[in-house]
Amino acid sequence: MTVSNAPPVNGSDRPNKPATRLLLSLLRRSRGALALALVACIANGVSSVLLVATLNRALSAPAAADLPLALRFAACALVALIARIVSGVLFAGLSQDTMGRMREHVSARVAAAELRDVERVGAAPVQSILTDDATNVSMLFFALPNIVMHGSIVAGCLAYLAWLSWPVCVLALSAIVIGSLGYRFGDIRAIAALEAAGNAQDRLFDYLGSLFAGAKELKLHRERARQFVGGQLGAAITEVRDHRRRAFVAYAIGVGWIIFLFYVFLGAATFLPSIGVHADAQAAAGYVIVFLFMLVPLDGLLNNLPTVNAARVSLERIERVLAEFEEPHHAALAAPASNAKPAAFDVLKLRGITHAYFHERDERMFRIGPIDLSFKPGELVFIVGGNGSGKTTLAKVLTGLYEPEGGVIEVDGTPVTRDTRAAYRERFSTVFNDFHLFDSLLGIVDPDDSDRAAADSRANALLAKLALDHKVRVENGTFSTRALSTGQRKRLALVVAYLEDRPFYLFDEWAADQDPSFKAVFYEQLLPELRGRGKTVVVITHDDRYFSIADRVLKLDNGAVVDEVHGGPYAVDERRGSARVA
Repeated sequence: MTVSNAPPVNGSDRPNKPATRLLLSLLRRSRGALALALVACIANGVSSVLLVATLNRALSAPAAADLPLALRFAACALVALIARIVSGVLFAGLSQDTMGRMREHVSARVAAAELRDVERVGAAPVQSILTDDATNVSMLFFALPNIVMHGSIVAGCLAYLAWLSWPVCVLALSAIVIGSLGYRFGDIRAIAALEAAGNAQDRLFDYLGSLFAGAKELKLHRERARQFVGGQLGAAITEVRDHRRRAFVAYAIGVGWIIFLFYVFLGAATFLPSIGVHADAQAAAGYVIVFLFMLVPLDGLLNNLPTVNAARVSLERIERVLAEFEEPHHAALAAPASNAKPAAFDVLKLRGITHAYFHERDERMFRIGPIDLSFKPGELVFIVGGNGSGKTTLAKVLTGLYEPEGGVIEVDGTPVTRDTRAAYRERFSTVFNDFHLFDSLLGIVDPDDSDRAAADSRANALLAKLALDHKVRVENGTFSTRALSTGQRKRLALVVAYLEDRPFYLFDEWAADQDPSFKAVFYEQLLPELRGRGKTVVVITHDDRYFSIADRVLKLDNGAVVDEVHGGPYAVDERRGSARVA
């Protein structure tokens, strides 16, 4: 599946408001802690400025350095210490809470999204925002206390300079304004580099996935491995590194520029009599103390701004990736009742169903339909057809994973709408050809249920029936292992489907990876057993030797049902390309 990467966003088009809304929504439950942390930061900054003012007074008037002044200095130092510890602890908690909520928010959004969006976007961008971008946002809360505290100190020092000498304060402000203009120029370039690094990282995650998924192919072909690791993967790693290096180099130059201008300010304030205090050594010493005290927090303030910008870029990237997923409908987000069982039905009909998608193999739009079918309880239906004929796509439309673009699905005469599609999907138990096997019986066994032993017993009985009991056991609703062959894992997925006990079962090429003995068990024992229990069973298959057990065989070709045969036994006439009664 091709990953859709959004283009970098330029300065004027950057969606700051959505990013800000996302951050504020994540912080809504921590408003009190955030407010207290910010107050503690400001208290630290104010007490730090009072420290330097007290120290300056003591140095400029030694006779006044009595016990009250010393006590004031000690009190300011104690307040600064307590405020710094309190703000650090609170912001550390906010950092981890925000990262956790960010990951929960993204995971819930992907889980609620339509399958077509999940397949189109792919895993790489989501993995990127769940790891690197979520971490960048969390790091904002390590930078924020420093920014607030250092900003408070710089503002307080400037106010103190203004109280001592307006000309010196104006000179300091001029240095800050001119330096900020240069810093802003580097900031624009740095943000563009960070955005490019984020897009490059999406490709890097895609290649890292291929490093594991294609491990067999890489080990069997050294030249392929060399070109992949040293070429594609290496180029993606280098691209991410170079973009981020350019960003932080730009920030380093901007910080150096502002600090240099402050040195210019120091020289001007000291050596220019018309502006500074060259004739008054005691006052000059006071200015120098204030300036030197302000220099360290100013440097800290500037060095923490890149973290803020990285967090802002990451928030925007998260918003762009989430925007790729259609806004989930409220019905998809509603939690089902824990003890609710999927409703049975008398007839399920597809009326004029159509669906189109991009066929990657032929590089063209492929369309299924219009299709008219009906299914009833206690019916076993086989769907056959060549590769690319639309069988799996029809199965995804039938099970509600894809929304049909035309036509309607009806259950007992009631159309399935967007509001009811999530509940409609609950009627199906499936094992698709590209199935995923979770490590436990999620949704089947309640972790808080004291009667888990009964579910374990049913699962282990099925494992024995499928000759898996020597490989894996179910204990407390969890599989002892998933380190199995593809065929064994499919049998394990079949156990999960059986335990779901839903009205409609669909199997997509389940027997393709099975030994002949297990094929016989599947077709001759398990499928008739499900039909005998009143289940509707649809099987996508190529095993024509078992067509005789089906109630109907549907033949698909180029997205359309070209033949439907009732009764049996069945065979396939390859010359005519259609199903016929033997």
